[in-house]
Amino acid sequence: MFDLDTAQRFMQAEGIDAWLLVDYRGSNPLLWHILGVVRNPTRRAFLVVPRSGPPVLLIHTVDQFFFHDVELDKRIYRGWVEMRAMLRELLGPGQRLALEYSEEGGVPTVSWADAGTVELLRSWGYAIASSADLFQVSAAAWDDFAIESHKRACVVVAGIKDAAFDRVKTAIRVNKPLTEFELQQFIFSEFDRLGLETEGQPVVQVNGHSGIVSYEPKPEGSALIGAGDWLLIDFWARYPGERNVYSDIAWGAYAGATIPPRLQEIFDIVRRARDAALQAIEKAWQSGEVLEGWQVDDVARGLIAAAGYGDNFHHRTGHSMGPGKRLHGLGVNLDNLETHDTRRILPRTGFSIEPGIYLPEFGVRLEINVFLDPAEGPTVTTPIQDEIVRVV
Repeated sequence: MFDLDTAQRFMQAEGIDAWLLVDYRGSNPLLWHILGVVRNPTRRAFLVVPRSGPPVLLIHTVDQFFFHDVELDKRIYRGWVEMRAMLRELLGPGQRLALEYSEEGGVPTVSWADAGTVELLRSWGYAIASSADLFQVSAAAWDDFAIESHKRACVVVAGIKDAAFDRVKTAIRVNKPLTEFELQQFIFSEFDRLGLETEGQPVVQVNGHSGIVSYEPKPEGSALIGAGDWLLIDFWARYPGERNVYSDIAWGAYAGATIPPRLQEIFDIVRRARDAALQAIEKAWQSGEVLEGWQVDDVARGLIAAAGYGDNFHHRTGHSMGPGKRLHGLGVNLDNLETHDTRRILPRTGFSIEPGIYLPEFGVRLEINVFLDPAEGPTVTTPIQDEIVRVV
């Protein structure tokens, strides 16, 4: 949900005169997130959000139907000369515009304005700022309804996790071990039974398969989960609804009473990296410091690198979470590997923390979800795994 008042307060505080969202054929997901619909118009569309007053849509006459249910003031153009004149009039005499722009393309999730449009606006005398944090506070933030939906999903998802491990335990005891695919299908069936929805496939990985970040079990060739095996599961679900937020967890279990020292060593390193990232956010909150996503990634990645496994951590430390159908939200990621994410970790935003180490024989990833409560600070909303689960 887009909060215009919050957006305009942020713009005033940051010295932004207007926010311009540019779209061509459905190219800008941030614009459609704000409008609350998803369409694919055939011509250029512009949403102008001034620092005060109502937003205005500038659209082509041919594309009016695509916006018929969008309750905003609309201006209609036919040709490109008219379009430029109307856009310049709507933007007004201000000096600083926010766009879906990231310097040098550093944060691709907010880099949707094309270079030509940026050149045009600069030729008109505007300075260009990134809309990244503006979008976060006004459109990626969790309202009270969203946080409650997330908390409800967290309880149910944690229960599915426990049920999955119990199912593995029972199968091993009766000497009828499940395959990775069968356990995945059980998780799917629990989603259906409990009225949840998901995106993509639950992750179920045994032994060496867990060392492959992108591995997903298939009906054919899926490994059995038997005695002496390491099992990693990672799945996410939410209650249906545009304002609802996913719960997303990753846990590991060992099918035996005595955990191998090597497995325990790697588990402990990943656990410490997860906890160090969380502690960095907590410490910053307490001191009034605002961290950026890359700084938290550096904490977790630095700990893993110091232990000798930096080359075995293949992804960012955490991804944005927020209301809507996307598991990976459009806010700040904890990332200084895939991107240099300079977006700020702001109140009412949420994200995962999920460092990992991936080896040929097995991989370990531990995932929690965190909501930055505006009053209480960083709040972990999912169960925290501090010990390897034994499924014996």
